[in-house]
Amino acid sequence: MSTIKAIAHLNELTKDVKNDYYLRPDTLDTLHDEDIILRLKKKEIATENVNGLAFVRQFHRECALAVSEGHNVVTGFVHAGIGFNGVVLAGDLGHNVPADQVKTHIAMTQGEYAREAIKDITVSVAEQPAPIGPVVQHVTNPVTGLADTLNTGSMALIQGMRLAVRGEKEKEDEIGVFFTTNDEKATTVRIPAGQLSPNTPTKLQFVLPSGVTPGEWRVKVATQSTANTGKYTKDVREYEYPNIVTVI
Repeated sequence: MSTIKAIAHLNELTKDVKNDYYLRPDTLDTLHDEDIILRLKKKEIATENVNGLAFVRQFHRECALAVSEGHNVVTGFVHAGIGFNGVVLAGDLGHNVPADQVKTHIAMTQGEYAREAIKDITVSVAEQPAPIGPVVQHVTNPVTGLADTLNTGSMALIQGMRLAVRGEKEKEDEIGVFFTTNDEKATTVRIPAGQLSPNTPTKLQFVLPSGVTPGEWRVKVATQSTANTGKYTKDVREYEYPNIVTVI
């Protein structure tokens, strides 16, 4: 298990708490493709005449391991580095803090190959044929601003169109925001309308319930709301967000 050094900065944004700090990683040097290959060579992992898929997977594992040690990794496809969520108090300075107090994540941005590949893309914008159902456009953590990455027990924000979660009493169990695990078990956790604030056509905000544990999740919004206040669609309309949402 790696230990990451962090620099504590006094949190000037909190008015009620005077001794809390946010963390920035004390990163090591930046590693490029050749450096990752060198790390693999030192582990006596051959780089020639090997299964291509196996090598690529090992390469990615080594990139992740390098970031977990505090390095920044720069490849043509992605730039990656360690990050922290949460704060520490003055009494924590100079000490190791538990993992559940300061959650780490890997922040990634696109590399030169990725930028080159998408710079001339033409985007065709279309909406679902019948404009009567919800459309989820973004799932973000409103505190960190990270897209498709949420923290257990923290706030979540869904943005889109026609999202307001409302419906008839007899269909109450069918409407809401639904989180379903992205695995064979497909365990589902429902967030009802009463736990959404704001609950508007463009924004749904809520605290992740305890049942939404770390892992990969699919997100769906189901509602009977229409543009006419007080009127509902006959059937529940639903929309599943196309991206996988990671909870950490």
